[in-house]
Amino acid sequence: LLKLRPLAERFITCTLGNGDKASFWFDSWCVLGPLKRYFGPSGPMQTGMEIDSKVADACSDAGWLLRPARSQEAEELQILLSSVPLPSHSQSPDTYSWRANDTDMESYSTKLTWESLRPRGEKQDWAGKVWFKGHVPSHAFMMWVAHLDRLPTRSRLASWGLQIDTCCCVCNHFHETRDHVFLRCEYAERIWKMAIRRLGYRPVLFHTWDAVLAWIDMRVRHCPSTLRNLTVQAILYRLWRERNQRLHNASPTPPQISFKEIDRQIRNTILARKHRWKFKNLMQIWLTHG
Repeated sequence: LLKLRPLAERFITCTLGNGDKASFWFDSWCVLGPLKRYFGPSGPMQTGMEIDSKVADACSDAGWLLRPARSQEAEELQILLSSVPLPSHSQSPDTYSWRANDTDMESYSTKLTWESLRPRGEKQDWAGKVWFKGHVPSHAFMMWVAHLDRLPTRSRLASWGLQIDTCCCVCNHFHETRDHVFLRCEYAERIWKMAIRRLGYRPVLFHTWDAVLAWIDMRVRHCPSTLRNLTVQAILYRLWRERNQRLHNASPTPPQISFKEIDRQIRNTILARKHRWKFKNLMQIWLTHG
């Protein structure tokens, strides 16, 4: 934890009162931040202020008590201090606050602190199809890994140099790739047909991953995108589970039974979130064509 102190100091700001508590060198009491970091080791020599000085030690009723500026840093500090009100004993004590994203917080916020610390990449247009509000965490994670094409399919394992059979372990006919397992395998096609029909669409098959994403993005009134997202993720999760079961010599599950599991999962998800406005009418829509 001590190693994280330099990381934490950027969030702690000091509001000057009487200057008796604020450290001249280590507290962020002016816009330059901690002056020890601004000046470096030569700061005390340049300004004439001891390393343990308080802000109150650096001024009197007549003004600031710093040495004449002999460096660019010292000159900038003195220019800044000319606009800073002098602390006085008649004022209230110095106060400290936690500051994140240029906002002083009355109490510590883990969320805002993490938002300030975490690395940020470019927002991906597919993120809303994976981490939509109300997602099932395990299903969303599967969708995320599948979208990045990072699942250990047989074809992918073979590309790493493993000497294995690359045929799909569900149909035993074609190379096992992501798009085959989830879209083109006969087993997957039968489940997709049942799901699409349940959502009120005419039977349609997806042959590419982009086609699935485009279907989720479609704007139609009779089937909200939230329900389509739930359905797609539940299907992917069940198909990958079936693939793993067969890989480890478990008995195959008929498509009708797999779809019943998907149906039950979607119903349970909707019921658990029925008080959210996006889920309010989803059960009625899901059961309309049942």
